[in-house]
Amino acid sequence: MPDRDSVTIGVWVEVGSRYEDDATAGVSHFLEHMVFKATPTRSAREIALEVERLGGSLNAFTSREHTCYHARVVGRDLPTALEILADLSTRATLPAAEVQKERLVIAEEIKDAHDTPNEWVHDLFAMQMWPGHSIGRSIAGTIPTVMGTTRETLHKHRARFYRPDRMLIAACGNLSHAKLVSLVKKAFTIGTPTGRVEAPSTPNGAMVQRGVAHREINQTHVCLGFPLWKFADPRRHTVLVISNILGGGMSSRLFQSVREQRGLVYAIYPIQDSYQDAGFLGVYFACDPKHMLEASNLVLKEMGQLAYGRIGATELDDVKSQLRGNLLLGLESTSSRMHRIARHELYLGDYVTPAQTMKAIRKVSAADIRNVASEAFVPDRLAMAVLGPVPGEIVGKVDLGALQRPVRSGRKRLTARPKPASSQRKSPSRRA
Repeated sequence: MPDRDSVTIGVWVEVGSRYEDDATAGVSHFLEHMVFKATPTRSAREIALEVERLGGSLNAFTSREHTCYHARVVGRDLPTALEILADLSTRATLPAAEVQKERLVIAEEIKDAHDTPNEWVHDLFAMQMWPGHSIGRSIAGTIPTVMGTTRETLHKHRARFYRPDRMLIAACGNLSHAKLVSLVKKAFTIGTPTGRVEAPSTPNGAMVQRGVAHREINQTHVCLGFPLWKFADPRRHTVLVISNILGGGMSSRLFQSVREQRGLVYAIYPIQDSYQDAGFLGVYFACDPKHMLEASNLVLKEMGQLAYGRIGATELDDVKSQLRGNLLLGLESTSSRMHRIARHELYLGDYVTPAQTMKAIRKVSAADIRNVASEAFVPDRLAMAVLGPVPGEIVGKVDLGALQRPVRSGRKRLTARPKPASSQRKSPSRRA
């Protein structure tokens, strides 16, 4: 992007919370914190000051499958930023005294998330979506596992996962690819990998659960949704269109029906993510406890409508136009573009151009939406997490029939399955 003044660089490591066991939960996130404490040539303050004096930013995040260290600087400062990222990610000294202090810091981070219901409910939802599997565990771990993390644990974790065959450098902005490659070769010396890292087990989407965490607060916070497919699944573009029809702004179905027409919520939006072998699509909302069942049933009804209801050509065209605008606006940012090219390389092994993405979105038909919705929104696969002052048995009262085709007089109830394609009406996307 030669017209930009900035460069964003990310060092991606293929390790996150799903690679941990019960005893080491949170170690990937802990290590992400610790690399900022010291290297052989820099103190924690010097690490922060060196980038900030350039007017840039330096940060990191841990996800379920990756850890990323990233910096954004003016283009001419790329060599400095890249050398600092290499220093952090491959040469951090992990001082013992800092490990003890960081245990306390991360424990406070966990408490902060637990005290923020609109954040904590998402962790609860992941636990309901994939109960007993590491991909459903909180990325930060638990206070007991964090307090039990030692310097030796961190060293072993880094030695096992921070290796060249599990690292990716992604960069975007005012730079030359050849120059970047030369700088990477100079900055990164991490040797050759030894041994083999076993692939994590695949989560079983059939294990979904529904549960309530009782808390005396003013609102009830709800996440509900369904397990879906991996990032590389070709249906991902249809899922993106479905997500936007449901909640992609103020004109979306959920915003209009649940907030504007009924006045039941203030915040409501779709939640979606996908990984190397799994994914999910759902909805988050918060409401008065007495409206929780009504709002939940409305959400399920709107999801069911995508399987058996009508999707007009105008609505579908509007959603595609919205997605096109969102994609193009996002591409103006060097940071969002860096994340995009990294995820494509990690999950697809190739780069998908914006034009290719939009071509795939334009091909999504009303029949595709009905087929995917009917395959995904199956009543007995509903995962649900509820946080608030409601009884535990309330999730059993949610009307799963709202996902199904309405009963007509004199006819049996039908499940939410699409008509044959020939009879269907065709209609022309934690930090340190």
